[in-house]
Amino acid sequence: MYIFASAIKKILKHSKLFKFMSKFLLLAIFACSIFTANSQKTYKYSIAPKDSVVDIYFSDTIFDPYQWMENPSDPRLKDWIDDQKKLTEKLGHKQTQIWTLREQIATMYSNIEREKIEGYVEKEEKNKDRYEFKDKYIEYNRAPDLLYKKNSDSNYKYLIKIKEFRNTKDDNVIITNIGLSPDFDIAAISMSHSGSDWREVYFFDLENGQQLSDTLKYLRNGSQVIWNGNGVYYDSYKKPVEGRELLDKAVGQTLYYHKIGTTQSNDLMLYQNPDTTGAYRFRYFKQDSTKLFFYHQYQSKGKIYNAVSYGNINENKSVFLKNFLLYPKSDSIGFKIEELFGDTAILSTTWDTPNGKLMTANINQLNSLEKLVPEFDVPMRSANRLGKDMIACTYRNDGQYFVLIFNLQGELLKKIDFPFGKSVKSFYENDPEAEYTDFCISSFYHPNIWYQLSLKDFSFKPISNIWIPYDAKKLETRYIKYISKDGTEIPMYITCLKDTKLNGNNPTLLYGYGGYGVTIEPFFNESVALWLLHGGILAVPNIRGGGDEGSEWGKAGRRLKKQNTFNDFIAAAEYLIQEKYTNPDKLAIRGKSHGGLLVTAVAMQRPELFKAVVAEAGVYDMLRFEKFTIGSADANVNEFGSVTNFYDYNNLKSYSPLHNIRDDEKYPNILLLSGDNDDRVPSFHSYKFLATLQARGSSKSVYQLYIIPGAGHGGALTPVDAFEKLLYEYYFLFDQLGIEFW
Repeated sequence: MYIFASAIKKILKHSKLFKFMSKFLLLAIFACSIFTANSQKTYKYSIAPKDSVVDIYFSDTIFDPYQWMENPSDPRLKDWIDDQKKLTEKLGHKQTQIWTLREQIATMYSNIEREKIEGYVEKEEKNKDRYEFKDKYIEYNRAPDLLYKKNSDSNYKYLIKIKEFRNTKDDNVIITNIGLSPDFDIAAISMSHSGSDWREVYFFDLENGQQLSDTLKYLRNGSQVIWNGNGVYYDSYKKPVEGRELLDKAVGQTLYYHKIGTTQSNDLMLYQNPDTTGAYRFRYFKQDSTKLFFYHQYQSKGKIYNAVSYGNINENKSVFLKNFLLYPKSDSIGFKIEELFGDTAILSTTWDTPNGKLMTANINQLNSLEKLVPEFDVPMRSANRLGKDMIACTYRNDGQYFVLIFNLQGELLKKIDFPFGKSVKSFYENDPEAEYTDFCISSFYHPNIWYQLSLKDFSFKPISNIWIPYDAKKLETRYIKYISKDGTEIPMYITCLKDTKLNGNNPTLLYGYGGYGVTIEPFFNESVALWLLHGGILAVPNIRGGGDEGSEWGKAGRRLKKQNTFNDFIAAAEYLIQEKYTNPDKLAIRGKSHGGLLVTAVAMQRPELFKAVVAEAGVYDMLRFEKFTIGSADANVNEFGSVTNFYDYNNLKSYSPLHNIRDDEKYPNILLLSGDNDDRVPSFHSYKFLATLQARGSSKSVYQLYIIPGAGHGGALTPVDAFEKLLYEYYFLFDQLGIEFW
């Protein structure tokens, strides 16, 4: 919902773009169609071809007539997608107020200003990079080029012309990371093609701006590139089968050392992932110039353990791992290194402590653990270094955040409370000599407000004045709790205008995620603010499966308990209706990725509750999810289970959106969004789900697909595509719920 803000701001701060957009908008199909309120209207869909394909699970026969859509080279797929684009275009011709919405969104994004307050202490940038980089947009319908300069220079120079790295003219190449060598004037620059999780790394001599011959291939999203001397440590995978890059899971993760001036084929192999199935990946990071720290699996006496280790970096760049923490391999046990102070690691864990605690570990001794910060009666959200010798732990209690500051002996030094209904971010300081640090407070209805904190007496004050094009004092966030199907209390944020009348007729957007222990915290998005200013309500429940109430809360919505996640979301809708915030004709639901699964699953289960659904990059075929890309990774098997397990299979089938579509059912109007290059949740999930809806669901509902061109799981990659998608989505929501924005 909020990931496109920076791209759109880049568009709107350039006045010349408005001229470009004016021409572009006349030709492009933007927001979704204006749909008539006439309940008798019917929609005609291009019925996709069906094959006689079945899968057998535990003697259960599952017909899968659109399994051919899993093959991106099937010629029928292009024809069907073209038909869907024509449908979207036909509906788009009925737009009447797209320019009004465009101008209002532009006002929200381009009229937020800040001014530093007198007395702000500028932090000394002791570790400032020798070079600075910035984007250069030649055209806003493709990714930017990259410019650079030395800090001592006044003018930027070209380093990368992005079009030179495209595989085809339609390839959206984006730069995902820039890693500067601390010892040489060389940059390692990672790139992705059209949003894919696959990465390539190129090296550039910053003295002359020339590209070096070195190239690293077959890295993935999450792969690290860490400089050491005249080379880098990195992890890569086996070359994917041609034509299956977006479908097959990556296997063969291996750690290498690459020396500048050599070829990748000659790189020094240091460590191989013992898991050859692609289900598990090791992770690592560098601490100073002497150590690499690892999270990995370790086998001893026929048993597999999780291990936290480090390796001293030798002159020959080899790494020998020394375990300092071994613990049972279980999805309910985990440790994370939060900070390092010399040979002491500060670790967070929920092992036997669902709300989390901090422990110390001597990295030179195996399992030498001591308690630092105990578990409290509210979950720990984060733990970060605060200057030389302090740790800041963030908590939330019934919608109110607070920070506890401890010394390294575990003694409480300070408690800082923050306003109700807002979240605190960036509360850390990695510089051991710093006297001040900056942090911010965010909400659903105003941008980040930054403060400066004294590390001596813990006093803090605002950094800047902020101007926004509306009166934020007219808005508020309410924190309530409602009862789910099994009697569990579920917390929910409700944000709206203070004078909102509970007359049961307010347009309401219910947003959710509900997986992997992720907690949705208050965040700001300009488009959401516009929704609120037009009288819309934003409701965000922290349902089970997320991490709002600690690790046990996440487990209560995982695997065989996944239906709890859907029940909690359904109960949120029922609460909003019962308490007269809204009614089913004024209620829309929205989610992305796991949230896309969430909103489509509940729409299939309780279609009468909702007027509209917006689902982006969701998993809709739960029976075949694990056959592709990351579907069979440990994290996903822990979250959903596996169809190879009898109980998991029956549970997956019970809520899989694709397999719960009923003939002639009047479903809400559904907008699916998907990047056509998504290799985390392949777009065939959207294709198969949509084809089945159009063939079996009532023709009185509209089921449409918005394809984000040249994009992966993260969404639009160019400013124009981001702006177009944003308009499409919000026009759909405004129109479906009857918000008059003109």
